[in-house]
Amino acid sequence: MLRASRKQELKNLIFAQSIKLFKEKGFDNVTVEEITQACGIAKGTFYNYFPKKEAVLLHLAVSQLKSVHESIQRNKNIPGLKQQLLHLFSNLFHQYAEQPDMVRLVVSEMMRADMFIDAEMRIVEKFRQALAALLEDAKDKGLLTTQAASEDIAAVLTGVYFNSLMIWLSGDTAAIQIETLFQRHFDIVWEGIRSGGVVEQ
Repeated sequence: MLRASRKQELKNLIFAQSIKLFKEKGFDNVTVEEITQACGIAKGTFYNYFPKKEAVLLHLAVSQLKSVHESIQRNKNIPGLKQQLLHLFSNLFHQYAEQPDMVRLVVSEMMRADMFIDAEMRIVEKFRQALAALLEDAKDKGLLTTQAASEDIAAVLTGVYFNSLMIWLSGDTAAIQIETLFQRHFDIVWEGIRSGGVVEQ
């Protein structure tokens, strides 16, 4: 367990140092060698964690997907589907609010590079599937009684999440709270879900 923790710490260090260099010099101008020097590690160690420099940018999305699964397990005993969902999204937004410049850089670079499209879509699909599984579980527990397919509701929630993220990143992140922005959008969608038969607790 301790070894796994140290490996995660090193991966996070590589990510943090890489992002720092990307911000200072631009993604295209940073080499793997510069990243490894900043981290005090060998090139081989870098490649143990990331197959190439571009893979560093996916680390944030992969970490957030892991956070989704952890949140679902941690929040399963929270009464009410709405509160479970809000807690899940709140956990995701926490890191964004702490480091908006890092998030903006990662998102802009990933959107700029075509090579990330397939990898991004796979992560988004896993995110949607995790939400759909949560909704199906809510149906089983009687917290959600709607004819709408869980996959369709999950797709809408995924869209609201990413739309809120993009609006926040395109504005003044210091003045706009991403969680507040998402809550406004979520409440509108929630009214539609409620009218479809949500049982609130």
